[in-house]
Amino acid sequence: MTIRNLKDLVLITIENLKNHGVFPKENNLYDYKLELNFFGITDHIEIFCRNFAKDILSFSNGEGGIILIGIKEDKVTGKLEDVGLDNQNLELLSKIDINVISQKFERITKVGVGIDLQQFQLGTRRFYYLLIEKQNQILIPNADFIDYKIKKGEITYRASSKNETANNSTSEFNRFLQIKANEKNKEFMEIWSKLLPEMFDINPREILIINPKYNKVYGFNGKDNVLSSSEIDIDKSDENGVFNIILNAISAGEIGKITDNEGKPIYKIVGEIKANTHKPSITMATLHQEISKISKYKFTNVQLKTVIFKQNWVTKENFKIDKPSVGTVSEKFSDLIWVDTFDEIKATTKIVFSSSTIQILAEIINDEIKHMDLFKKKLEKK
Repeated sequence: MTIRNLKDLVLITIENLKNHGVFPKENNLYDYKLELNFFGITDHIEIFCRNFAKDILSFSNGEGGIILIGIKEDKVTGKLEDVGLDNQNLELLSKIDINVISQKFERITKVGVGIDLQQFQLGTRRFYYLLIEKQNQILIPNADFIDYKIKKGEITYRASSKNETANNSTSEFNRFLQIKANEKNKEFMEIWSKLLPEMFDINPREILIINPKYNKVYGFNGKDNVLSSSEIDIDKSDENGVFNIILNAISAGEIGKITDNEGKPIYKIVGEIKANTHKPSITMATLHQEISKISKYKFTNVQLKTVIFKQNWVTKENFKIDKPSVGTVSEKFSDLIWVDTFDEIKATTKIVFSSSTIQILAEIINDEIKHMDLFKKKLEKK
């Protein structure tokens, strides 16, 4: 589930608690915590991670999750009580910056996490909820983090109302893989219900998705019971080629020519035909130059990269502009930053930006309050 889905759900949950005293049962989506363990330390980020790091991994690898903090749970009877948090807990949680937590996870798993932490109130008692977004890729620790009870290579996920380890044994790993395979099949059906409403009248496992942008065809692999893709050769330059004839027929509303015996469409072409021209973009040099025109402060290229990294647009702070490594640019922000190909034969690639990033980054650089956090010093005024 996305953060937005989880937020809608937790707001309904809070209303039910307020009006009816109804608690959702602890399950694969919900968990409860009475208070934080402070472990005899004072660093608020470290305390938070020791309390929640493993849960965040687990829910991220599951369906996502909601942790309500300030709720007492009787482990024997399962009874829940809305006790609320004391001032020490409230003060610590109010200091947590979720961007810092996400960056912490980038060091643990090479992937950031989607979380949200917010306070809420029941009567005079105050609580917090922690939302953890489901990740499309599996988060696996790249080292041991003993204080967080996290082990290198261990796959933790939420199942049966608790944190499970997928790769302790073959049977557990097969169970985890089956859960993920079912998720993918569910996602596949949801996609097709939007793209092709007729899927309810035909067997969706017989549908193919042709993606001309990447010369791939996607479909259901009956042998392995999974979704899979294969490379295909599409000649998009030939107007009389099979691909363009089919595409033109669809564009002209003549999809009925591609049917099964009942007159229902079996194949539908989706994707994007990439033109020879690139979508409008600006280079890093231009970005720096344009921000400098409206910035009140002097800044270096390295400092600009730091701001971009702190926005989670890229996965590493000192990223390469030319020929960046795979995974450098976050797909979540592909409307703002992306990798463009300038010479397909020489494989010349470069990170480029939307012109809309100029104003976004300029506002951050002009905010003096953020300088110490970003640059460990105040920038010099022009």
